[in-house]
Amino acid sequence: MLNSYASKLQIDAQNDIIPHKRDLYYITEHEGGSDSIKLPDRVAVFNEDHYISTMALKSYENLRTYRDFNDMIVKGITDYGMDLNNITISEKTFENGGKFMKQIDFNDIVIRWNNDDFILRLWLWTGYNLKWAEQFIFGPIVVICTNGLYHGAWKIKGMSKKNWSTKAQLSSIDITNAIEAFNKLPEVLEPMARTTVSADNVKHLFENTIAQIKDEIYPRVSDYRMRELSTHWDMYKNRYGSNLWAVYQTATHWASHPEGRGLKANKIRTRSEQVSGMLESNDWNTLLAA
Repeated sequence: MLNSYASKLQIDAQNDIIPHKRDLYYITEHEGGSDSIKLPDRVAVFNEDHYISTMALKSYENLRTYRDFNDMIVKGITDYGMDLNNITISEKTFENGGKFMKQIDFNDIVIRWNNDDFILRLWLWTGYNLKWAEQFIFGPIVVICTNGLYHGAWKIKGMSKKNWSTKAQLSSIDITNAIEAFNKLPEVLEPMARTTVSADNVKHLFENTIAQIKDEIYPRVSDYRMRELSTHWDMYKNRYGSNLWAVYQTATHWASHPEGRGLKANKIRTRSEQVSGMLESNDWNTLLAA
């Protein structure tokens, strides 16, 4: 039985969705009329009477329920013995229950650096509609602006939606590595704060990375993204100065607080990957090494 603190991590009843399948049929016409023939390897998946997706029968059989996915995370956290006395939890489903997202903030795991406080957050994503693969990521959150400091090193597990038979597991090693990386955060951020940049440096970096629309026929820079980033840059440049830490905060603000139409959770997932890619780019590393 879970203790009172761990019980807070249980999935909300409204999100404890059990998908069920319905058979699919096609119609064949013939001289005597028509026949309805069942598709042998495709099913429609529903949340009660709400359609979620059509998929291969094997994919449906390999789906892990949101409750089981959440229970796996809870087991990893409780087996490790993480302090659950002061946590903040947010969870939600989207698209008729086809997607599930959860955030857990560990408010007592905190670092203060450069007059900012950082706490540790765990993001969880999965989906019955196969648009979101099972994924969980630890990462720091800047308390004052709730920006997530996305970086490729923080990603613990991202399972391919083409291989649902292999299930993600949260281990003690994953948590140990996440906390050790979190405690070393100032060592990562200090070089950024010491590296000054010009407006042209920032413009060139964004144009070559997160503002770039990748298209094999017509690759281009998004004016809309550049306008967003310019507004955020002005704010963080005034707060921190013209340095790479301000650039990083600009990018993470853009990823953590997406504007405009579309599902916010989709944008956060996509943009967090783009920010991680920016930090691995030649443009970023060239500026950091200057």
